[in-house]
Amino acid sequence: MEQSFSSILTYSIQAIAILLVIFNILRRNEKKVGWGSLSPLLALLGMAVSFEFGNYIFGDQLLSFLGLPAWSNADNTGFHYTIFLSSIFFIPSLIIGYKNPKAFGAKIGKWVSSIYLLFIIISLLFFIIS
Repeated sequence: MEQSFSSILTYSIQAIAILLVIFNILRRNEKKVGWGSLSPLLALLGMAVSFEFGNYIFGDQLLSFLGLPAWSNADNTGFHYTIFLSSIFFIPSLIIGYKNPKAFGAKIGKWVSSIYLLFIIISLLFFIIS
């Protein structure tokens, strides 16, 4: 229990540090912050639900909270449904990035989402083939 709290505290401090860096960049920014600026935030959320932080996977915990399984088999094998959860964030990020390309961060959000969605599609193809 204590280790989980220290991990959450560590990641919270890292998130605050990242936000401070982002706000500093925003102050020096010449592009306008607009709807396209949501693109990198959504991409970041998509990455957060798909990454493993130690033994903690935020996407698995979120699916569990919603009463849904994270894996297709009961023993944490088979197909990992977190891929679909991350796609819920990556697809809107990609669309917003394309529709608002002049906003601050839209380009990076669009590229990150494109790369991750490409990896997801390739993973799905390999899963279907095998």
